[in-house]
Amino acid sequence: MKRAYVLVMSLLLLGAVSFFVVSNLQISSYLPRHVRDLSLYIQAQILARDCKDLASYFLSTAQKQGKECLDFVEFNYPSQADSVRIDYFYPLRECENSSFVNFDANLSTLNPIIINITVRLNSGKGVNEEIIINKKALIY
Repeated sequence: MKRAYVLVMSLLLLGAVSFFVVSNLQISSYLPRHVRDLSLYIQAQILARDCKDLASYFLSTAQKQGKECLDFVEFNYPSQADSVRIDYFYPLRECENSSFVNFDANLSTLNPIIINITVRLNSGKGVNEEIIINKKALIY
């Protein structure tokens, strides 16, 4: 009877230790992924915030090159799989082939421009690992 009791207790102790080891491995493997996802999310937030200044820079550079307007700008940053897209919307005019189509002489030259910023990071991975940030802003 004593040997059976020792055997049952050793099996219970082995089960408890194995449960503790498996749960510890799961927790330790979850933390680096969570930290990586959080750092990518913060990076995407910073990119989306800074893209407002970048959008006005692209627009002024296009106007220096003789273009009246821009439809969108898309570039890959920080890696080739990641993308940042800036869409320009003109509420009172329509942009086509880098020039305004319906130009009205009564409209002011300083109209607001709506920009839509889409930052997509980690897009080459699975669906749950992709980070997409959308932000809208106004520039004048």
